[in-house]
Amino acid sequence: MNRCLILLLLLITACAAPGAPATPTAPATLRGDEMPGRLLFSHSGGIWLWEGRTAHQVLAPPATQAVFDSAGERIAYVVPRAGASDVLVADSASATIAQLTRNDPAAPPGSIERVYAAMWALYPTWLPDGSGVLAAAQAAPPAGDPPADAPLAIFRYDLTGQRQLVFADPNAQLGRIAVLPAGELIVVRTPLGSDGQQQLYRIAGGQAAPLPGAPVPAYDPALSPDGRWLVFAVGINGGSDLYAMPVTGGSAVRLTDLGTARAPVFSPDGAMLAFLAIPPGGRGFDLYLAGVTATDEGFQIEPPRRISTNFTINADAGLSWAP
Repeated sequence: MNRCLILLLLLITACAAPGAPATPTAPATLRGDEMPGRLLFSHSGGIWLWEGRTAHQVLAPPATQAVFDSAGERIAYVVPRAGASDVLVADSASATIAQLTRNDPAAPPGSIERVYAAMWALYPTWLPDGSGVLAAAQAAPPAGDPPADAPLAIFRYDLTGQRQLVFADPNAQLGRIAVLPAGELIVVRTPLGSDGQQQLYRIAGGQAAPLPGAPVPAYDPALSPDGRWLVFAVGINGGSDLYAMPVTGGSAVRLTDLGTARAPVFSPDGAMLAFLAIPPGGRGFDLYLAGVTATDEGFQIEPPRRISTNFTINADAGLSWAP
């Protein structure tokens, strides 16, 4: 992915969903239907928390791609800047407690010095034991003339900012990550090149292979709390809908028929699925909830219920749900 494409990704991530006001002004609260637990989402360039019927901003812009740890006590998130981004960690009171990457150079935006020094870190996800964070990040700054970005690889960060390479692919960008109970990973892999399509890959024992049976293109993987099922978005005719399949691979089952569904997340008890979609005539992405039935015979959801109105949620930033 060249620098222009990555910059576009960050501009999308840092802003609200299509149709949102250009300015980041936002009401003190947003009001929707009742939902259990606490849900993080990105709106107007910042991070918001939904509890009960209302949502309020907990991390001011620029902040995106927030994810709870398994206990719901810490939040890993991305701060996008001009030509760079960093992963930080905040506590439950929204106070920053750690900066895991330092990719924002002192050189001024737009300068060639900044181009050759800035790097990207995206899509954080917590390790199940809370000991660290995985993220898609670059191993080195741009090089060459003209400058070329290093592909995004998967790194493990402890809370002091020390990092360890988990997996790199010189022929592809690696993106959003789901961690399986045994430590294996499901990642979004995009082959380098203008026609590369996002695919779901399984990484185990240092080896990566396509997830058997997963459609292409596929992205936004979400793992069920019991580690048995994967729900993800599939690109269809310029839009997207949700599918489910066992984490080991197999036949993918279509769950939605909305044409814009993506960014799924399970409730902490696995009984519900939340996701984003643009309703007919809507200004942007709103939140939907559906009950889940998962058995040895298959996976299905109840008819989805829209519970927000004109929240214009940033779909690329995803959702995170804690008790």
